[in-house]
Amino acid sequence: MTSQTAQSSKKEEGNEIPEKEKSSKDAPKESTIVEMNPELKQEKQEKKTPFLLRGVHIKDASQLNQLELLKELKIKYKNELERWTRRAKLFKALNFSLMVIILLINFTQVVLFQIPSIPQDLKHSLATIIPVVGSLFITIQQKLAWQTKSKKAKKSTALYSNLLKHIEHRIEIIEHGVVIDDVIELWNLSLLKEVEEVPAILVTY
Repeated sequence: MTSQTAQSSKKEEGNEIPEKEKSSKDAPKESTIVEMNPELKQEKQEKKTPFLLRGVHIKDASQLNQLELLKELKIKYKNELERWTRRAKLFKALNFSLMVIILLINFTQVVLFQIPSIPQDLKHSLATIIPVVGSLFITIQQKLAWQTKSKKAKKSTALYSNLLKHIEHRIEIIEHGVVIDDVIELWNLSLLKEVEEVPAILVTY
């Protein structure tokens, strides 16, 4: 009897789960807690986002004058739109000028070799010089990348054009007595879009 009791007690001891393992199994995982709490989930995502790519946290916007803010943003974005439009046109014109020069060089090379009155020695010299000059302009075109810069400037122009439309429509409805609640959201979104899409530096050379 004693031996049977001892064996049964050993089996029970073997089947028992240690308290540490029970507590670790029963305790909710950190990922589950984060998923259940939207605020913790948002905070965790914001920590992963670089500081300069985060929006501004507004605690109290009760003193905000929405109409004045929108009017200031309208002036700012209108100036930015005009500036980036000029830069897009400038880069496009510069790139087009280089393309015309390269085409003229190639055209001149073809025409000169079809003129019989030109001495052969001069033709041989031009056959060496003209391709070198053409390659030089092609290298300049690739180095300055005016076409790529023109596309970036156009992208910034489109961004400011869209933001300006949003702001102008909100100013109109506020002036007609409508109350809106997304001015802060629009301001934050425009900030992030400017940081992500508008080049900090875009020079001609």
